[in-house]
Amino acid sequence: MGPVLTIAKRDITAFFASPKGAALFWFFLMMIGLFFHSFISTYVELEQQAPAMGGQAPTLEQLLRALVYNSHFILVLLIPGFTMAAFAEEKRAQTIRMLQTAPITPFQIVLGKFLASAGLIGMILLASAVYPGFLIKFGNPDVGLVLTSYLGLFLLMCSQVSFGLWVSSMTSNQFMAFIFTLFGLLLLMILNWIAPNITGGGVLETVTKYIASTEHLDVFLKGVVSVKSVAYFLCFIATFLFFTNVVLDSQRWR
Repeated sequence: MGPVLTIAKRDITAFFASPKGAALFWFFLMMIGLFFHSFISTYVELEQQAPAMGGQAPTLEQLLRALVYNSHFILVLLIPGFTMAAFAEEKRAQTIRMLQTAPITPFQIVLGKFLASAGLIGMILLASAVYPGFLIKFGNPDVGLVLTSYLGLFLLMCSQVSFGLWVSSMTSNQFMAFIFTLFGLLLLMILNWIAPNITGGGVLETVTKYIASTEHLDVFLKGVVSVKSVAYFLCFIATFLFFTNVVLDSQRWR
């Protein structure tokens, strides 16, 4: 694990040494802060109006789900920024040759890159935990639901990171890596909604919905850690890390 951790440490250090790292962190936390403020204001307003209008006041769990869904959407826009330079910049600067000729395997390089990106995602989610922490301190949400929601979001982001690394491994152009990663992640996010229109129902629709990422995140937002959904994320990660390894290994001998 020594070479893997060395590569991961190098990438994390390089990320924070560049303005891009601070910009991505600032953008995510600012946007989530704005959404959280808006959700809290709406929650308080609806709670005050509910008795007079004879309706049911929203719950903190509903507010938390809205926060996680919006976090997911914002991170889908940021993941390409995390992964686009992973291999594309290495190729452009020709530093990929140093890694490929070092006494390490292509899979160790891939795993080091993945751990670096997953670690960054973990840090940004940890920083954003101040918002559900606020709900826990001043409200009474289900703490188990908070934990499972963040676990599901982290697993989803790790799966999307693996996809981004695969795209980055196939090009030396960061912009192209960003665009194709963003397109793929947005497609995975909406696949569950458009499945009935593109499959015509039946087994193909069921399979298409299973591939969709949002289908599995919903389970965690209900406070359930589903073995099926965890297996989906782990298989997704393993599949695209394998694809990335194949691409890197094929390029090693060119």
